[in-house]
Amino acid sequence: MKQVILKTIFALFIGINLSLTTNKQKLADPIKIVATFQGYDEYGYTFSFVNEEGDEDVITFETISEKILNKFNLKDNKFVTQEFEITYNYETSDDEIDIPVLYSIKKID
Repeated sequence: MKQVILKTIFALFIGINLSLTTNKQKLADPIKIVATFQGYDEYGYTFSFVNEEGDEDVITFETISEKILNKFNLKDNKFVTQEFEITYNYETSDDEIDIPVLYSIKKID
């Protein structure tokens, strides 16, 4: 009985450590792309970009930090079709869904 409890605790410990390591890896390797702002709607802030395969792709950020919105009011149509260098990554929600999170944005002149 004691061995079963020890094995269970050990397995939980290893599982938690692997989970934390995976999350740190995601945070350590953010994604940086050049993207065109397509606009804001009820779903969020949408950017289009060319993916690694050379195909047009889109990414929508449901929310953006106040810091970024103070720098670029993306709810304003004046930024539509303008290019930005964006840095983002995915965070896993409680429902195990990967949600894109915008870390930084820089307008390309």
